[in-house]
Amino acid sequence: MRSRRLKATIRSVFAVLALLLVASPALAQAYGGTLRVGLADDPPELDPHRTAANASRTILHNIFATLFEVDENLQVVPGVVSDWTVTDDGLEYVFELHPGVLFHDGTPLDADAVVFNFERMLDPGFGSPRKAELEFVDEVEAVDELTVRVSMSQPFAAFLPALASWTGMMVSPTAIAEVGNDGFEEVLIGAGPFRFVERIRDDRVVIERFDDYFKEGLPYLDQVIYRPFVDGDSRVLNLESGSLHIVNTIPGRNVQALQQHDEITVSIIGGLGYRGIYINGESADLGDPLRRQALSACIDRQVIVDTIFGDAAVPGFGPYSPATFVVDEDDPVPPRDVERARELLAQAGVPDGFSFTLYIVPSEEEIRVASMINAMCAEVGIQVDIQQIEFGTGLARMGDGNYTAFSVELSPRNDPDLSAYPWFHSTSTNWGRVYNDDLDDLLTRARASVDQAERRELYRATNEIFAQEVPYLFLYHMAEIKAFRNEVQGFRHIPDSMMRFEDVWLAD
Repeated sequence: MRSRRLKATIRSVFAVLALLLVASPALAQAYGGTLRVGLADDPPELDPHRTAANASRTILHNIFATLFEVDENLQVVPGVVSDWTVTDDGLEYVFELHPGVLFHDGTPLDADAVVFNFERMLDPGFGSPRKAELEFVDEVEAVDELTVRVSMSQPFAAFLPALASWTGMMVSPTAIAEVGNDGFEEVLIGAGPFRFVERIRDDRVVIERFDDYFKEGLPYLDQVIYRPFVDGDSRVLNLESGSLHIVNTIPGRNVQALQQHDEITVSIIGGLGYRGIYINGESADLGDPLRRQALSACIDRQVIVDTIFGDAAVPGFGPYSPATFVVDEDDPVPPRDVERARELLAQAGVPDGFSFTLYIVPSEEEIRVASMINAMCAEVGIQVDIQQIEFGTGLARMGDGNYTAFSVELSPRNDPDLSAYPWFHSTSTNWGRVYNDDLDDLLTRARASVDQAERRELYRATNEIFAQEVPYLFLYHMAEIKAFRNEVQGFRHIPDSMMRFEDVWLAD
């Protein structure tokens, strides 16, 4: 067996608009204080093995220790797993756990706990969205107290990156035994740098320092309070006033003004996520792929980006950001083609167009994007009925299939597989309810390959199918933007859009 550190390559292709280093590197880390964080959405669910919301994951990274972590270059690095080996054929992993890791309830995070977590996510009765990322796991066994062996049915290139995200978040088996799966969200016992205190829906999530965190000396902060601000202007105003220390995203039109603010740092790097519209392929109005293709042909992605986001975004045509190895910066984005849209509508038997309901969250940016789409579509007779909806309600509707279209950002992940397979393979979340054997085959082969060049070609081929099936109307890739007050020190900006606070401190 030989050690192999899996590395994910990220090429930053967005312009770095600003990185203002205003604090002296000689400042000593300070303990104490409460960090106030502004989120764009209220997290709908907080069980890491059940949620699929980005707003949830950024909180959970601070409550739950992960088996692996990623650094600023998206390289997989040790987490709870301190060392590991993998066979040359990629079919067996052996994880050595960091000794002395404790859950917040004082119980050990040992090999048995890791096995329990895998079994929980793999249990078909539990219905975890993480199950798709563990599809090739045949067996997980505790070799001894701190050693875990995982046997695979076939290689999976994104296995370790998945274990550096939701799938690697370890929950307390003791807590599950006491409160059950359905009650776990009320206690959220993990082994991360902060322990869960309370959650008041639509108002706040509070976490506090865990004194027995396995990384010696961390965290520095006493407490973190998350507050949802759906309206982007409200997030910005609260940041400027000092009511918030850091926000997870800001509207593109506010970037330049915040860059000029003497008390605020704006950091922008190449991002991995994508935004657009999930489409229900089984709905009455958009069930025909010709209608979906016509809708896509109506959209001028470049105009949307130029008008609303400027250099803070690039047009998109698939789930793979230019920051990945899959696509190139100069790959052509499908242009707006009104005549093609009319041809497609005629082929679909609706030459005069049709109407459909588009759900959006009530943010100024979403409203502007939806309004531009409505105007573009109206030219060929497609009428877009825009309805505002709370984010969690929208996710529930997608899960139930009770929707036609919902504008939603899909969480950026640290491997192309994790940005595509969980959302579009027919056996996974698949909110688009599009079932394509060729797409399934390409996604399955790509996740099993350990050759990056081969994976690149397979993923590029999936983009051709996405253009035909349109389970999701890909619009743009946002740059990864964080804005924070200058007293926030030690923040590591990682391209997966998460905010990790274990080594953040507040300067006077």
